Formats: sequence, C-alpha cells, structure tokens
Amino acid sequence: MTAAVQGEKGFYGWVNIAVTSVMGVAGGLYLISFGVFLPYLVEHFGWDRSLISLGSTVNLIVMGICGPLAGAYIARHGARRSIVIGNFLGFLGFLLLFAHTNLWQLFAGFGLLIGLGVGFGGLLASTTVINDWFVQKRALALSVYLGSFGAGGIVIGPSMVALIENIGWRKTYLLLAVVILACNVILPAILIRNKPADLGQVPDGPDAVASGRKPVPLKAAYKTPVDFTMQEALRTRTLWFLIIYFCFNMLAMQALFVHQFAYLKDEIGILPTQASFALSAMSVVMTLTQYAVGMFLGSRYSMHAIAVASEILKILGMIMLVFTTTLPFVFVYMVIFGFGFGGAMVATMNIFPNYFGASDYPRIMGFTRMFWTFAGGAGAPLAGLVWDRTGSYLPAFRTAIFLIAAGLIFLVFAKSPVHPSLQKSRSGEALAEAAE
Repeated sequence: MTAAVQGEKGFYGWVNIAVTSVMGVAGGLYLISFGVFLPYLVEHFGWDRSLISLGSTVNLIVMGICGPLAGAYIARHGARRSIVIGNFLGFLGFLLLFAHTNLWQLFAGFGLLIGLGVGFGGLLASTTVINDWFVQKRALALSVYLGSFGAGGIVIGPSMVALIENIGWRKTYLLLAVVILACNVILPAILIRNKPADLGQVPDGPDAVASGRKPVPLKAAYKTPVDFTMQEALRTRTLWFLIIYFCFNMLAMQALFVHQFAYLKDEIGILPTQASFALSAMSVVMTLTQYAVGMFLGSRYSMHAIAVASEILKILGMIMLVFTTTLPFVFVYMVIFGFGFGGAMVATMNIFPNYFGASDYPRIMGFTRMFWTFAGGAGAPLAGLVWDRTGSYLPAFRTAIFLIAAGLIFLVFAKSPVHPSLQKSRSGEALAEAAE
C-alpha cells in the first residue's frame, strides 16, 4: 500500500462519505415523496386521506420487521451488498407507483418495496459504513452524511411539486425511479467499501490524531471503551429508554411529515409552491444545524445534551405551528423546528455508536428500529383519520406536541451505560459519570 493511500489524503473513508451523502440526497425521495404526492393522489383517485396514509404505515411496519433481519444481514454480508439490494427494491417500488391504478398497488409499491428498500439499503446500512470508518471524527462524518438529507430537501420538495404540476405525478414517479437507480444502486455498487481493513487502512486514517489539537472535553469525547454485544445492550436501561423515546417521537413525526404539506396547502390555504419553499427553508436550517453539530457543537457538548436541547426546540416549533395562520409565521415554525430536528437527528445517531460501540451496531440499531417504526406507523393514518372526521389536522398536531414531550422525559434519563466488564471498576464508573 502506498504512502498516499495510507495518508490522510488517500484515506478512503471520505470517498464513502461522499457516496453515502449522494445517496442521502437521493434517499430524501423516499422520505418526502409520500407527503408531497398525497394531496394529488387524493384529487386523482378520490381516496380518503386516512386510507392513503396506510401506505406510510405499511412502509414503516415493513421497515420494522426487516430491521433485525437487515442488521444481521449487514453484520454477515457487509453494508454495500445490503445497500445495493435494498435500493434496487426501492427502484422497483417507484416503478410500480408510476403505473399504479389501485390502492393495493400503492401499498405494494411504497409500503412493501420501498419499505424493504429503506430497511435494507437506507440509514442503517449507510451509518454502519460510517461508524466502521470513523471513530474520532464520527460526529463530523455522521453530520455530513445526515446533512445530505436536509440538503436534498432544499430542492427535492419544490422540484417534485414543479414536476407534478408540469408533467403529472406518474412521470414524476418514473423520474424518481431513475434517480434512485443511478445514485443509490449503481454508484454505491462501484465505490462503497465496507471496512478500512478491506483496503489495508485504519479508522479515521493514520493522521487522525494531529499534534497540537485542542483537547476535547470529556463529555463531548465520551465513547464506550468496550463495545457492547446486542445481548449486553438489551440488558441496559438506557437502550429501552431510547427505544421508548423514539417510539413517541416517531409517532408524532410521521403524523407531521406525511400531512404537513397537505396541512399547509388545504387548511392554512398556502399555495403548493409556497408550501414547498417553506419546507425547503426547514431543510436549509436542518442542514446547517447538522453541520454545526458535527463541526463545532459536538466537540464542546455531549451528544445527549445536544439531543435534549434539540427536542425542546422541536416542541417550541410545533407550538408555533398550531397557532399560525399566515405564511410568515409558517417560516418561523420551519426555522425553529429545523434547528430542533436537525440537531436531534445528528445527536441521536451519534448516541448509539458512542454508547454501545460500532462492533454490533447493525444488530442493536436494527432491533431498536423495529419498535419505533411500528409505533411511527400509526401516526400518519391517525392524523388522516382526524382530518376525515373533523376537517382539521390541528387536534393531531396538538397531540404530537405531548408525544414529543413524553419522549423527551425518557431521553433525559437515557444516560451512557457502563459495560458489564467495567461496572466493578472505579475508572469505568468515573468515566461514565464524567461523560454525563
């Protein structure tokens, strides 16, 4: 291996970051498309919103079921293979949506195929690659990757609305399929490498510990000195508190994200283009916040503290949403909520590998995701049912505020666990206590 490859400039981890970031931008199509297409499908087919929203529920249930399976598959066969196979299923899902004429086809396309695609080829697989390649620079690497979702959201929402308005929803679905095939199937198949050892390299590169760097506070630098197995993680109170936190949070977020565009368009009366640009504003703020956490805040404060503060901002943003009736205040909501959502996303994705290590991360995260995707699956149809019964999303969104607050309580108490091998050691206990 040449010195150039071994050195920082030849460190392949940054290639993986570039590829997963491109995938993240394109992967935003999975996250945003259902809510954007929903009012157009209602108009075209005349289906009830609560009925269409079940497509999102099926999607999350499938993701939840395949969570442990995907974790085991990634641990055995590597993330690259899971990414390619999963996103090819997502490509097929968008093809089916392009041609669908019946409700069951919507459920099969978005619910089953795209659910499997995201489950096997989405966040879990990509963050596994990043966690294997980065340890000291994990916060920065994850923030760059996760920020790609927000960066994509800046243009994806308005672009999809413009395409639907000009060429129709069917042709737009076809274009989304082509983008997924190019960016999330072909590109990673060629360029992704699973682990540094595959290229004779080490995590972060050999020059990761630069001389003269400012010392990082222990609270910000904490990472478990001994990796947990899934069985060991399951015996910690922390993991179950995190699971409960995510269950409450996903239930609220699915109600919001699936129906947010329809709420702005149909209830407040904002034009589709204005609503899409408002969502883009949230994506801008979310992206900047994610980069700020990775580059600045994450080296000064613990990820746990950042996550708690971010959840408080999300609650404040939601309170603003339920009281606003004009476009300027919609943008204020988007800014506040964008700060909160962006910070929480980066912080919580760092918490898992920091608390439990990277060795069994795919299995731990896959198991954990099974719970919160099932809980989140109920959010969208329940919010749709509220609209069908009352003609307003406000009761659902007010409930979402209380759900986020309930989840925050469990997050506050989700302190870093001490590995069983260190529990009798004073140094192990002191390290964990100092990290909080």
